[in-house]
Amino acid sequence: MEEKVNKNGSNPVKKTGPVTMEHVLLALRETKEEREQRIRGLFNFFDVANAGFLDYAQIEEGLDALQIPSEYKYAKDLLNVCDANRDGRVDYQEFRRYMDDKELELYRIFQAIDVEHNGCILPEELYDALLRAGIEIGDEELALFVERVDKDNNGVITFEEWRDFLLLYPHEATIENIYHYWERVCLVDIGEQAVIPEYISKHVHASRYLIAGAVAGAASRTATAPLDRLKVVLQVQTARAHVMPAIRDIWREGGILAFFRGNGLNVLKVAPESAIKFYIYEMLKNFMVKSKGGGDKADIGTPGRLLAGGLAGAVAQTAIYPMDLVKTRLQTCGGKVPNLGALSRDILVHEGPQAFYRGLVPSLVGIIPYAGIDLAAYETLKELSKKYILNNNEPGPLVQLGCGTVSGALGATCVYPLQLVRTRMQAQRSDTDAAYKGMSDVFRRTYQHEGLRGLYKGIFPNMLKVVPSASITYLVYEAMKKRLDLD
Repeated sequence: MEEKVNKNGSNPVKKTGPVTMEHVLLALRETKEEREQRIRGLFNFFDVANAGFLDYAQIEEGLDALQIPSEYKYAKDLLNVCDANRDGRVDYQEFRRYMDDKELELYRIFQAIDVEHNGCILPEELYDALLRAGIEIGDEELALFVERVDKDNNGVITFEEWRDFLLLYPHEATIENIYHYWERVCLVDIGEQAVIPEYISKHVHASRYLIAGAVAGAASRTATAPLDRLKVVLQVQTARAHVMPAIRDIWREGGILAFFRGNGLNVLKVAPESAIKFYIYEMLKNFMVKSKGGGDKADIGTPGRLLAGGLAGAVAQTAIYPMDLVKTRLQTCGGKVPNLGALSRDILVHEGPQAFYRGLVPSLVGIIPYAGIDLAAYETLKELSKKYILNNNEPGPLVQLGCGTVSGALGATCVYPLQLVRTRMQAQRSDTDAAYKGMSDVFRRTYQHEGLRGLYKGIFPNMLKVVPSASITYLVYEAMKKRLDLD
């Protein structure tokens, strides 16, 4: 191993390959025995009662003594991460395993930031790392960051200083997480626990949430486009509807491409809709957390998620509703596919601008509970699986698919009659004698002529579409959040 002691007190490690504890010991200039003694000393610092284990109260008191903000759940999360056997206590071996994993994790990101590999992080290297993560900060903010971590005030950050600052941070040490942790710890130093200074908390990543939501919506909608076309065709049939004859009719219209009729417009519609919905949802959760005085977005509970999800769905649906109406008309007209521009002009000329919002009321009445149930159920199921099945590890793709499947099916079943009413109002021209007079008229006539069963026409292909669509949406959204450092 190539070794050279840096004048700033850290040993740069230039050995290629996976990071090992040998790298950590060299960077800290510690022996195994010295490291063991240090970890034992830290354990004893928390274990003031000499009980031989740490519980929540001891961890919280220790973090308070170290001036680490208690309102951000660090004590609870640190207990969960360390407590491998889930008995509510952390013994020394569990504590030591956490220390091993955390120091290796911290050294990996330290090496990634220290591009010169000279054993210390220079301010410009930290700035570049933050910039790569999409966080652009000013000179004053950067100086405060370095000053908070740089205990010997020599202008650079050694690995020992880096480790000491982040060792008890219980979450994944990404550069963005580290930045937000610094934000919160910085509040203690400046004596302002109520609000984050304006020049610090300005990195909301709006564009990233919008991109993640847009990609997720477009991917899921394209994958389920044939089922969406089938569902709409069945919904507008007032006579007894059958799946197989409807499939044959669509096929005769133009083969496989007929099943994707309107999908281009669908993607143009659903990309901004999903982007707006997910962005508004995340922002509303942030607002709820701040209104409670801080904490974690997971703490808003199921009622908070229902409210945030419902409002996010309503805003997104209203923003793109005219495109949704044109898409429905495009999918339900028989024969030759009409020109999109001509179809839009025809609606405007013959039915007026208000026609583009025909069916908006049942749509909003339906989308608020649907989006609320869907988003709230997904996040609740994800949190439950993380807590009770995955031992506080992050859910993988299969778990995300499962949570998305259940949440999508639950939301769609609860509000399907409202979706059918909306589709029938969208599909029918408002300037005809047989046109529906409003939402209640659609309910009345449908129930009168088709019975309760009529309100659920097309639910089978809708479930076939919604379940994979919701699953794909959440799977892609979670993947994009990780890709864009939003987790």
